[in-house]
Amino acid sequence: MRRPMIVLVTAAVACALAVATQSTAVAAPKRGGTATTDEVLVAMQRDLGLTATQAKGLRVQEDKAVKLDGSLRDSLGSSFGGSWFDARTGELVVNVTDQARVGEVTKAGARAVVVRHSEAELDAIRAELDTLSGKAPGAGRAKNGTSVLTGLAGWHVDPKTNSVVVTTVKGQERPAALSAVARYGDAVTYEQLDQAPRTANFMDGGDEINGASCSAGFNLRNPSTGHGYLLTAGHCTSGGQANYGQGGVFFGYTLQSWFPTFDDALISADNPGYWFQGPWVDTNPSNGGFINVSGYSDSPVGTVVCKSGITTKWTCGTITVKDETVQYNGVSGPVYGLTRHSACVEPGDSGGANVAALSVWSPEGVTSGASLLFNRCLSTYGLTNVSWYFPIADSLAFYGSVYGVTTW
Repeated sequence: MRRPMIVLVTAAVACALAVATQSTAVAAPKRGGTATTDEVLVAMQRDLGLTATQAKGLRVQEDKAVKLDGSLRDSLGSSFGGSWFDARTGELVVNVTDQARVGEVTKAGARAVVVRHSEAELDAIRAELDTLSGKAPGAGRAKNGTSVLTGLAGWHVDPKTNSVVVTTVKGQERPAALSAVARYGDAVTYEQLDQAPRTANFMDGGDEINGASCSAGFNLRNPSTGHGYLLTAGHCTSGGQANYGQGGVFFGYTLQSWFPTFDDALISADNPGYWFQGPWVDTNPSNGGFINVSGYSDSPVGTVVCKSGITTKWTCGTITVKDETVQYNGVSGPVYGLTRHSACVEPGDSGGANVAALSVWSPEGVTSGASLLFNRCLSTYGLTNVSWYFPIADSLAFYGSVYGVTTW
């Protein structure tokens, strides 16, 4: 289902675009998966301060936590108050509104915290803010209407504070917008960014597309027909546009593109005689080592994600916000349903693949944008990165029903 999320695209669908230099090239057997698996593990160690053993162990812990998260969400029902992964302890932390459900959570293997607000209650507040921002009512995709929340940079549900966090930009706060959310009381808290969110106007599953303006996200396919597709960011391409891979070789036409409101696009693989696709993500330039990706995930806050893009290559961080609505600077309306994370993202990385560091590399989404300083990610200046990707779970739910696409 379509869910509201905040800003900044990072990669996440199922697999990345693999660029073949000859129509007869058989890329997969000749490329070593271990090489780039090691490369991503090195990025995890560098960006997260881990040893090699800790990086490998963390993937196992997160794999267990993601599976547990799904089962407890179902069993706790209306008592579920949100969840996140605690990398320090390797545990899934689960909020419950009913003290009587603590034992159930503990027995399942997670850590329980009793909170005041259920996730459903906070999601409802976030949905009301989305409506005030001009989002069309009901399911599906539609263009934005008029917003009464001008001046806010975004909003999201935060399981750690058990609140809806409203984001403002220093010096750009507007009393009218703030008064519109004041009625929610202690269910709303506030945060402030030094820089306004902005898109990273370029596209790469680690490979460049369209003259290095953006990065490719994931290769998808219709298993019934065998036809291939590429998932990338919506702000990287327009409906009906011709798209090109490395070397300026034609790849295919854009079937649908969504931005703002959402930030993804589906490109048809219309030149299969040249481009060889599969469940791979690598770094630009292509034809080096690669990782295999499998399935997809929609991981909780605290989970480690790594992204590949043509500008910053492999960088890693953790999911900090889910389902955030973000108003990019200079864009006509908000983008809904984004996942925020702390990996470095810069212009050119847009559309690239984001993967969760589970026991398998799992597609999470495609890069959307970031909060930048002089066009550089914030960690360049000793600050914590603020980046976003559009979740592949949302993209597959939408495009799967229309074109029958799945991850490879």
